[in-house]
Amino acid sequence: MEIKTFELSYLHSAKDALKSIFYNENSSDIFNEWEFAENLLKSDGYLPELCVIAVDEENVVGYNALTKAKIGSSFGLALGPLGVRKEYQNKGIGSALVRECMKRAEKSGYAWIALLGGNYYSRFGFESGKQYGITVSENKFDNEHLQILFLDRSIKDRVSGRLVYCDAFYDADGNLL
Repeated sequence: MEIKTFELSYLHSAKDALKSIFYNENSSDIFNEWEFAENLLKSDGYLPELCVIAVDEENVVGYNALTKAKIGSSFGLALGPLGVRKEYQNKGIGSALVRECMKRAEKSGYAWIALLGGNYYSRFGFESGKQYGITVSENKFDNEHLQILFLDRSIKDRVSGRLVYCDAFYDADGNLL
């Protein structure tokens, strides 16, 4: 298993991996994680050096992206989508992808990473954004799942407000997907 920087040559394999992870009979043809990953490539927030894949014999088995984001006047990153093919799950690949992205983000000088997600991310130091006055929408459910990791802990008390993702995270009407 090897962690690599995502390259366009892996797009088809990455989309297949994400589809195998997230597809269910209720999946939307318009918005889904595998098409979303491709839309990120065309986004104003796409940072190719911060998007990674896990590869096993040239097959993409996991994917994780970091894109530009903003909270108030503070610039940072948003994590996701993150996914690992079912047959490769529970082997540390997702953790390796998250840690690699964290390492690259810190090395690139970013101060924080935010995400919408569950308890899985607390093992990496992510904590609720609510305690810092950070929101993502008017939706209470979204705000309850908003998490942040401060790579630069000195700014912890100076970051608050609404998390704004790059354009790929919103529909044509400006609604969070």
